[in-house]
Amino acid sequence: MSRKLGHEAKKMVGKNYGKGSGTTEKLLGNIERIAEFMGTQGLQSLRHMKTKHVTRFFDHLKAEGLSASTKANYATAMRTIAHAIGKDNIVPRNNADLGINRIDRYQPKQADISKMEKVRGALYSKSEWQGLAADMQMAFGLRVKESLLSHSTVIRDGKEFLVVEGAKGGRPRDLEVKTEAQREILQRVNDHIAATGGKSLISRHLNLKQALKKQANDFHRSGGTKENGANSHLARHHMAQKMGQDGISDKEIAEHLGHGREGVTKHYKK
Repeated sequence: MSRKLGHEAKKMVGKNYGKGSGTTEKLLGNIERIAEFMGTQGLQSLRHMKTKHVTRFFDHLKAEGLSASTKANYATAMRTIAHAIGKDNIVPRNNADLGINRIDRYQPKQADISKMEKVRGALYSKSEWQGLAADMQMAFGLRVKESLLSHSTVIRDGKEFLVVEGAKGGRPRDLEVKTEAQREILQRVNDHIAATGGKSLISRHLNLKQALKKQANDFHRSGGTKENGANSHLARHHMAQKMGQDGISDKEIAEHLGHGREGVTKHYKK
């Protein structure tokens, strides 16, 4: 029954699943799990879902002790299904009504710089483009995808700005190049691209998806994990914390990181 419901869910959602806030793969996985749970509730079709079934599912997640962030991802998947079956109202609009406390989602982390340096060195030993991408992350607080694609700059009012490519949610932004260290890494990135004849840091024999997967896998194998305080996302935490120490406002930090909400900086800053 759960397999049948899972197939039904994906068929109903169709291309709409791409509108979710998470990655397509994660969202589809969450949708399948919801369908599996609904099968245990005796539903013959997801179209029979009611508010009580939604409540039971999130009570089940709460009992598992999942993080607020993970539960929020399930809320996105649940709303996607509810919309597909024409029952948006069976899922509360506010995550708090599902027992998801936004405050619990903010978990600032402190990067272990010495371990991140070791990961950086390991990536350079694998291939230069991977090490350069890691340097771009640390220098500008970029996401992995942005670090692979961004290298062009523009001059406005006598100031130099990095044009961030591949921004999440289609929110383009320009970051001022303020330090010599930032200019130096940008020069090395552009020298590498010119020498390899590519259009970005991505190796010419890889597409974007393959490059992202390789970078993530090699980062992890090199010790870049949460447990070591050295996973790639910590570069963004480190940047936000430095900006906060320099007296930069939460609004400016959020804009620098490419977030639409000022409050999200609580996730990064100590």
